[in-house]
Amino acid sequence: MFLNIILIVLLVIFILYLFLFKKDEVYYIENFLRDEEYNYIKNYTRSVKNLKSENFRLVTPILDKNISDIFYSEININKIKKLINNDIKKSNFPIEFRVYPEGSSGMKCHKDTQLYEEPQYEMVYTIENESDSYTNWYSYLGWNNKLYTKPNSLIIVKAQENTHCVSPVKKGYRTILKLIYTQTDKYNDNYKNEINRFNKFEI
Repeated sequence: MFLNIILIVLLVIFILYLFLFKKDEVYYIENFLRDEEYNYIKNYTRSVKNLKSENFRLVTPILDKNISDIFYSEININKIKKLINNDIKKSNFPIEFRVYPEGSSGMKCHKDTQLYEEPQYEMVYTIENESDSYTNWYSYLGWNNKLYTKPNSLIIVKAQENTHCVSPVKKGYRTILKLIYTQTDKYNDNYKNEINRFNKFEI
């Protein structure tokens, strides 16, 4: 009996901790960019060739300065700062174009690897989504949040926080940009490993 009371008290303390101190660090914004910015990105990425296969997706770095300037403009950085209530800035990590084609197994559930001394914010910007695929992320209270990411939408996930995954693509396709905003310029060995992965791409 006494043991049961202790377990109940500990459970209550844990739930209060989640409610009061452990904030979910996943955010979703629709219509993130202006129409002309979105159309530029869509037209540019439609012309990209020679993507590298990583089994469940096709990938390549995006080195276009206009696209970098769009996402790292002061107005867009401030828009994100206001949402996440944290100070961020441009990361020098390359922007990555990813295509999830029909038949893709999606992405397994994971937490994003921390690349800097302070956790970075990783962004998935959906360009086109003609698929039946969903993004799932799990709150610290155990809730499964299911998102169908619309074109011109942005998902923000803080590294080493919420677990998330992408369901398989049974029909259609989905194209995204993956990019990073950082709290510090001081990076770790994980950053170096990811840069080495990029160096293997044929640009």
